[in-house]
Amino acid sequence: MSLVVCTCLALSVWQWQRAALKAHLLEKRQSGPVIADFNASTDLQNQRALEGQQFRLHGHFDDSRYWLLDNQIVNGTPGYDVISLFRPVYSEEWLVVNLGFIPATHSRTVLPQVALPSSLQTVNVEFKIGKWAGFTLATQPDLNAAQPELIQYLDHAYFVAQTQRPVAVSLAYASDPIINDIQPHYEAVVMGPDKHRAYALQWFLLAVAAMVVPYLAYKRKNDV
Repeated sequence: MSLVVCTCLALSVWQWQRAALKAHLLEKRQSGPVIADFNASTDLQNQRALEGQQFRLHGHFDDSRYWLLDNQIVNGTPGYDVISLFRPVYSEEWLVVNLGFIPATHSRTVLPQVALPSSLQTVNVEFKIGKWAGFTLATQPDLNAAQPELIQYLDHAYFVAQTQRPVAVSLAYASDPIINDIQPHYEAVVMGPDKHRAYALQWFLLAVAAMVVPYLAYKRKNDV
């Protein structure tokens, strides 16, 4: 019983903390659509300050390669997210940037072709802090040797190993379209704080029930 109670209480606290984080992100977004100029030497040193803030980057894409993140669906259309490397000016580190969604072709064996610009670019992005990958059953990012640009999830160590370059630990998402037919769709807050608070209350009540129900059953047994 104690294990169940502790687990439910831990989940309740975790959901309450998530609610506080989501409320903070929404507050930052609603404080004004301010896009700050990105300073690689200072901004990358404060990871938490990056989250929920939009930045304007100046730099160059690595136009020699890109990746397609598999199993994406936007507005009911299957496709991929286009992943690229971007080096901000005056930065030694490269950023992994999710440029957005591109629809799939008629066949899984034919992947969409993407032409990245080679000239100096200005890109508005939002950063995701923490774990890059969402839920996945894949054991490694690249499962198809015949399509090496096709990946199942995002992983910082994978990009470092593949590119042999210094890659920043912060994942960037494009806020505005950069290339035709590629549509950004990242949402920092998918589940609002109120829903997290509701889940927190639910786990707390389950913890209470896990304590009260056995006690009432024990008391009733002794009264009989």
